[in-house]
Amino acid sequence: MCFSAEADFVSGALIGAVGVASLREVRHAREIPLAALPIAFAVHQLTEGVVWLGLEGHVSRSVSDVAMYAYLFYAWAALPFVAPLAIYLVEPVRRRRTWMAAFIALGAVVAAYLLWALVHEPVSAHITGHTIDYRGVGDSGNLVTALYVVATCGTFLLSSQRRIVWFGVANVAAVAAIAWEQSAGLTSLWCLWAGVVSVLIYLQLRDWRRAEEAEPAFT
Repeated sequence: MCFSAEADFVSGALIGAVGVASLREVRHAREIPLAALPIAFAVHQLTEGVVWLGLEGHVSRSVSDVAMYAYLFYAWAALPFVAPLAIYLVEPVRRRRTWMAAFIALGAVVAAYLLWALVHEPVSAHITGHTIDYRGVGDSGNLVTALYVVATCGTFLLSSQRRIVWFGVANVAAVAAIAWEQSAGLTSLWCLWAGVVSVLIYLQLRDWRRAEEAEPAFT
């Protein structure tokens, strides 16, 4: 997965199907950002498929560059803020929401910095082994990566919902493993892993619907 244009297109289509199923489970407006994440991940993977095609010379450089900036805008400038916000909105415990607000703020700072880097710094993408190496953060890359992981995963770990906590644990484990094995491909590989988490998002939404349906009705 995520090792070629074909793999990105296939994974994007599969994750998209999960995303449609997730949106069908929505019953409350506060669930929409969480349920929409799989669709966003699907589009993300399809976009990287175009980046692959550009790097391999199958589409024009201009098309590839547009795809690269679109891919990085979501990965760098949107996800650090959107992911913690989505968990915050479905958290029923006020005290935990108060803690989560700090991660939303951190995510906003990280997203703002990465958006600035995306606009003002030279950005590039290169094939490294079987992944794509995205560059453009400069010497602060390691610090920004650490803050990015804290912002995107921390809110999951604070959730009162057990399955959502496991999302966070799985994400932290995946990021650590990827960074250890191949730090250059972290942006590419972790965003695919986040797409796999889409299945867990769907299962959580489905569980909420079953729990609601099981509640006794009083008249």
